[in-house]
Amino acid sequence: MVLSKAQIREKALTCRQSLSAVERKQKSSQILKTIMATPFFAAAECIMLYLNFRDEVETTPLAEEILKNGKRLVIPYCETRTTQIIPCEIQDLAKDVGLSSFGIREPLADFFRPVAPTKIDLALVPGLAFDYQGNRIGFGKGYYDRFLPQLRADVCVIGVAFACQVFERIPAESHDYKMSLLVTEDGLFTPS
Repeated sequence: MVLSKAQIREKALTCRQSLSAVERKQKSSQILKTIMATPFFAAAECIMLYLNFRDEVETTPLAEEILKNGKRLVIPYCETRTTQIIPCEIQDLAKDVGLSSFGIREPLADFFRPVAPTKIDLALVPGLAFDYQGNRIGFGKGYYDRFLPQLRADVCVIGVAFACQVFERIPAESHDYKMSLLVTEDGLFTPS
């Protein structure tokens, strides 16, 4: 039986929410170590990273590491009126970032520094579900599907998730943007 996108979203969300805080922290730590060990991370000067929300893979330690290493940290600002992502540079997580009305960490108005998508060297992308072919399912608004094609063709786009969010195959449409790589606590996967 093939699951619908709605069924996959529900299953992935349930599995993600079932992780204890300790499990989430341990698995997140392993995922971040794997990302930092890639040649893409080492070579990138400008890295786009989502700041985790609720029970997503915890990315704050990676954001801190990016800044500590003198790389440019870019986080997405989700413009809800136009459903567009505006990538913005963050120089200080404590000062530059606040909570949106949805509780998502994003750049504060006083520190709104848009970055051209073509300046990004590596993009780390959240999702509710992924498959081994590089397909991704988000919450259904299409923010990332509209944004990712604006990146340079040579940019590595890494899907970041817990292993329980990865399915053998998920439904994909022509406008869905494929991931270059997928990282879970089980390791690094190159789409087939």
